[in-house]
Amino acid sequence: MKRTLWMVLILFLNFAAMPIPAFAGVDYNIEISQKLGRGLLNALSSPLELPCTIRDDVKDRGGVGIVTGLFRGIAFFARRLLVGVDEVVTFVIPMEETLPPVCTKKPAAQIQR
Repeated sequence: MKRTLWMVLILFLNFAAMPIPAFAGVDYNIEISQKLGRGLLNALSSPLELPCTIRDDVKDRGGVGIVTGLFRGIAFFARRLLVGVDEVVTFVIPMEETLPPVCTKKPAAQIQR
């Protein structure tokens, strides 16, 4: 039993130390830690989409904006929650930011880093 555990540990350490050629030239640890943090932030801040979209729709459409903002807020809440969970689950695969911060109307491509 001990021998099997040692062999599994040695195999794990060998695979963990292998370079990943797909990410050559990029600091892999920074990329995945940013994605993990971004995913946690998206998942935890997703309920804030409701008041933000209601506020924006009331500014644009008046009283009707309460109803349309509520439904848009629910959709944006679900989208941000799903993207956040996806980024947390797949944080080992680096990728660019897909959503702007909560309560901003800027597309993710225009976000300055």
